[in-house]
Amino acid sequence: MKFIRRSLGLLSLLALGLLPASAQNRVVVNDSIDALMKQGIVPVTVVSDDATIGQLVTFALSAHGAFSVRTNSSVRVTIGRTGTTAVVACDHPSFTFQTTIEARDQDDLALRVADAAVVGLGRAWKLKPLFAATKVAFVSKFTGNQEIYTTNLVHSKTSRVTNLRNTSHSPRWNQDGTRLTFITSAMTGFPEIFSTNGIGNPRGVVTNVRGALGAASSGPDGRLTFASSNRGNMDVYVASADGSGARVVVATPDIDADPSWSPDGARLVLTSGPTGRPGIYVCSPAGGGLSRLSTGYGYSAEPRWNPIEANLIVFTFQSGGLHLAVADLQSGAITPVPATSAMSFSRSSWCADGRHVVATQSLNSQSWISIVDTKTGKATRLSDSKLGECSQPDCYVRRN
Repeated sequence: MKFIRRSLGLLSLLALGLLPASAQNRVVVNDSIDALMKQGIVPVTVVSDDATIGQLVTFALSAHGAFSVRTNSSVRVTIGRTGTTAVVACDHPSFTFQTTIEARDQDDLALRVADAAVVGLGRAWKLKPLFAATKVAFVSKFTGNQEIYTTNLVHSKTSRVTNLRNTSHSPRWNQDGTRLTFITSAMTGFPEIFSTNGIGNPRGVVTNVRGALGAASSGPDGRLTFASSNRGNMDVYVASADGSGARVVVATPDIDADPSWSPDGARLVLTSGPTGRPGIYVCSPAGGGLSRLSTGYGYSAEPRWNPIEANLIVFTFQSGGLHLAVADLQSGAITPVPATSAMSFSRSSWCADGRHVVATQSLNSQSWISIVDTKTGKATRLSDSKLGECSQPDCYVRRN
């Protein structure tokens, strides 16, 4: 089996129509500026001498949730590009912000320009950079098989990472974003955890357990945590970065799954409970007692720790459909992400600003990945229908 990386590229995405349609139709013309500002939303006009950069920045700001892109606003972002350098000027009635951005290529430039606009216009809300420091791995059926892909937060550069012609799923970035772990049965017929940098053959990481396997999450020191039914029930394991020394740290009579590391690597958050009624718990990666996180929902699963604000955990709850909520460990508050549609959201992963997540959004039998603003609930589709069924996103957050 060969492992390849195929870059679809910005130009091919535009040509094939794989850039989200919403990137081309995101301009609001009727909202009241005063009403928007009272909601903490900045109405903004994007002006660029480069049409592609302007289009991608318009999509990025529209997806953010803190901005409303308009045809004519007193708040403006002006972009002047020369090669891989751009001057970004943000003109606001109360201030002017200007910065020069240098980047590796056009895609990187668009992401960094979008971040400059977010930070420049969002100073009153202390908005953080989002786009350049986040990359996304996900599963797609573009070829007919479930394979692993990577993309950025404006979906302008998408690459296929696996080509196993078999089901590959549950991608997770390692601690420095250079490798992905994933699960496949392609090699032996049994589910195993492999690791890849997208070039050459995969490297076996956890190949000595049998039964069901859950995604392998990397901690800040490289250690892995994952769930396996190797002993009968689903238990939670911790192993070294290379998969060696795997040992059980959580084993209850129920199903233990979905482990995720805290930003400092000192704790795990996971789900535990009977089928259909999982709850969320926190424990030490060394094992020991479980501390339950009271969510108020009968079904709470798929917890992910915020990499920026260590007191926040996003999780999936069930109430009719599947929805997202954020738990604050300091205050004990449970805040559902505002629902902006009747669709289901699950399998979320935090972005670099600690405000947005990328999640699986689904309706009936269709699924795709979207960026979701946990403050406003605004959901913007990232993957196009031409990529087929897309799900299971995982975000890598670059630490500067």
